[in-house]
Amino acid sequence: MEENVSEIMQRITFSVVKYLETKTGVCNVKLHERTGTTKEALSSWEQKNSCLLPDDLKNYYLTSNGIKLTWSVKIDSSNPYPLGLMYLHPVDDIMEITGKSKNKAGKTVTKEQDSDTESEDEDSGLKKPSFTSSYRIFELDPCAGLGKVCLVYRNPHSGCSEIWFLDRSLRWHFLVANFTTYYRLMLLHLGLPQWQYIFTDIGLSMQAKQWFNIYAPSRIQTDVSQGRTYEHDLRDSLSVTPNQLDVSKIFKGKNEKKKPPVAQQINQMVKKRVVQNRQTGLVNPRLVPLNQNNTLKGSK
Repeated sequence: MEENVSEIMQRITFSVVKYLETKTGVCNVKLHERTGTTKEALSSWEQKNSCLLPDDLKNYYLTSNGIKLTWSVKIDSSNPYPLGLMYLHPVDDIMEITGKSKNKAGKTVTKEQDSDTESEDEDSGLKKPSFTSSYRIFELDPCAGLGKVCLVYRNPHSGCSEIWFLDRSLRWHFLVANFTTYYRLMLLHLGLPQWQYIFTDIGLSMQAKQWFNIYAPSRIQTDVSQGRTYEHDLRDSLSVTPNQLDVSKIFKGKNEKKKPPVAQQINQMVKKRVVQNRQTGLVNPRLVPLNQNNTLKGSK
């Protein structure tokens, strides 16, 4: 019997939906079901853009034409507030980012004039992309206005590409070498706000860190005594094959049992009212406007 869309989506998301539904305060977990696109549609995109899509990305789109997974947090008796978002454009919406834009005066300028002037990414050692004719850059995820996750080609005819993050100041940050690894990263971070910024020298805002401490503590934990950092933990998590990925173990923090209940953590966070880190100029529209009288309730 042929699998239905729900079964396929559940399989390729490694049961992340079920995991989220077990977390206190999480509600309205919704995976928008999308059937796979056709080989003809993929060929049409490649011909239109004169680029060969990577094989792993094409296989994904044949299974599901993009993804949109959203979830909210329920605080007190207020309406649920949208927090998590995992998103990838449908194939027809994957658009090329060009090096031209208009400034406030309406004049056409090149983004290269405003982009990062460094030629090499410090962590990966790779040359950073640029808005020149030698690169082809396509947007996969607009990141709710906080940046762009991009498919970057150095040679568009090879079908080989990399995944980079373009922040709001037009600086490039290398994420991963292929789509499959990026997709798993997105699942590991539960679509929490600003998660791509963990891979930059900017880092997370204070409010975003608090959400991570509550719902995905192991993603930002550092064990200095063992010389282990977030990156070590992530590489260990990615070393298994998809069908071996144990979501309950991956998202469980080392000190999770010692932490106070999630509701208490939220209430402590509310009382502290930590001022959001404005050094980066980021204002995240998906961070919850908290009031001191708010308390967290279960999703049930």
